[in-house]
Amino acid sequence: MFSHKGRTKFKARIVQHSGNKLETKSISTEQYAKDIVASLAQYPEAKIVKVSKKQKKKNPTAPFITSSLQIESSRQLGFATDRTMRIAQSLYEGVELNHESVGLITYMRTDSVQLSSLAIDEIREYIGANFDGRYLPSKPNQYTSKSKNAQEAHEGIRPTSILRTPESVKRYLNADQFKLYELIWRRTLASQFSPALLDTTAIDLALGEAVFRANGVTVNFDGFMKVYQEIIEDVINEDEEARLPELAEGEMVPVDNLDITAHQTEPKPRYTEASLVKTLEELGIGRPSTYASIIATLKKREYVVMDKKRFMPTDIGAVVSQFLTNHLTKYVDFQFTAKLEDTLDDIAIGKQNKLPVLQQFWNELDALVQEKQGASREELTSEKLDENCPTCGKPLLSKIGKYGRFIGCSGYPECKYMRKVDRDGKSEEITPPEEVPGRLCPKDEGKLLIRSGKFGKFISCANYPKCKHIENIDTPETENAVTCPECNKGKVIAKKGRFGIFYSCNNYPECKTIFKYEPVATHCPECNYALMMTHTTKTKGTQHICPKCKHTLKVE
Repeated sequence: MFSHKGRTKFKARIVQHSGNKLETKSISTEQYAKDIVASLAQYPEAKIVKVSKKQKKKNPTAPFITSSLQIESSRQLGFATDRTMRIAQSLYEGVELNHESVGLITYMRTDSVQLSSLAIDEIREYIGANFDGRYLPSKPNQYTSKSKNAQEAHEGIRPTSILRTPESVKRYLNADQFKLYELIWRRTLASQFSPALLDTTAIDLALGEAVFRANGVTVNFDGFMKVYQEIIEDVINEDEEARLPELAEGEMVPVDNLDITAHQTEPKPRYTEASLVKTLEELGIGRPSTYASIIATLKKREYVVMDKKRFMPTDIGAVVSQFLTNHLTKYVDFQFTAKLEDTLDDIAIGKQNKLPVLQQFWNELDALVQEKQGASREELTSEKLDENCPTCGKPLLSKIGKYGRFIGCSGYPECKYMRKVDRDGKSEEITPPEEVPGRLCPKDEGKLLIRSGKFGKFISCANYPKCKHIENIDTPETENAVTCPECNKGKVIAKKGRFGIFYSCNNYPECKTIFKYEPVATHCPECNYALMMTHTTKTKGTQHICPKCKHTLKVE
């Protein structure tokens, strides 16, 4: 049931019907649910029959460390981790304020939540001067790091002066700098505020023969939430954090809608950048300074792609993961990484000598690498399926090729049966290339075949790779095309490539001349090159550009 009071909307779930208590799986069929909704549709209002409240205190969050800054920047601003660190670096290095370079934040690679006493005194003074006395606690809030490996050589991430409010420096910052500075400023200020006082509330609403329950919180005193609130991803029970309006027993509220929702067990959501950083921190993998580079490496090597801001593993990523898990098990174990971090900490404080540690690590790794040198590519990139080839009866294999995953026969090359596999895992049989009737390859008189490639269909010689003759499926108009100025044999025609339309000689591969823009049969007045390219922009209009000397000629 959906309802509201004033501008605050809330929802409630059914917990009782016709005197019977309803558990999670009590309504087992859709028809039963529809019958309940039909019986309650006649009631325009629900009555508040019970309000249960329990007060709890919500403490302010600690000042930012590197990981929490990356997490909150991703959640609240939508910034990637490397983008966050670049912006933070620029704020730390300094911004021109009134002809003077001023560092606006403290060092941004830290796992300490401590603030200096001078900073705390300034923050408390600012709160006392700008907010009601209730928002300033009687003594400063103190925080301790949750990480056992925390290296507290620096303060938490904070403004160098809380008196530099975001609005006062906004005109000196670009949009990204302002957003991140404001986030850091609000978090730092909130860390010295009083706790918020919340009532965890359960409200029972009677509607006909049914009782609905709404769970959530009402705010008695907003405390630190006046200036800062965290955003939580992938909340399992979002009703517990829902905001409820002030309601009293006996009060009537309108029924906006009665809705049926099927509750199904869902798999754990894929990582976002924020949740991955949080998990790395919890498992003790990496350091504040390495989280952004870890994520950047995953993307750069195409082990993952981002889909709706969540990491999706690629086929390459799956192969690498499988190889590491099967062959280098020790080195991808979470405990190994955490223990190695502890060992490095011991070396840093002088408890252990680095050379014996490095020697032992190298000897074990080198021996393992030598042992795995013989692992075949076939073993790594293919997986046997419980299915036989419909053509020859041999087992089928799931393989990874240049353009992704496909299913092929283990009898290749004698049997060329194949099926392509899309991102959803659905497969479709690859039909053999169609022969072009009445034509032979102009290079070696072999058969011409219509093939499907990365950019669509094309015609090529059946004797590939010995003969590399290819041509467009739709033969381009060459009668009015410009003659290639390099080979003086072919014509310059439009082609479709990875980055869009480009122009090249149709005498490829003998001639590999390429032009970025459409060529015109006009000699360059500067260097006398046989053609120029035509290009139109909003600012400069239509121009002829020489591909050799870059001389431009405005076209009226």
